[in-house]
Amino acid sequence: MNGLIFGHTWEEIQAMQQKTYRVPTIDTSKPGDYGADPTGDGTFRMVPSGDIVDYQERCKRLNK
Repeated sequence: MNGLIFGHTWEEIQAMQQKTYRVPTIDTSKPGDYGADPTGDGTFRMVPSGDIVDYQERCKRLNK
């Protein structure tokens, strides 16, 4: 078990309740993709490049 509740730590949930939680920002000045949108057929459109890739390539590009 990873200790997450709906993808958040207990400290993050407490910060949300107290309205002190800050969403991590994405540095868009770095080169490369920083997101992916599913296309519905098992592939993903990478953001911001627009390349259509499979799940393995998506994970590789996003370092996941």
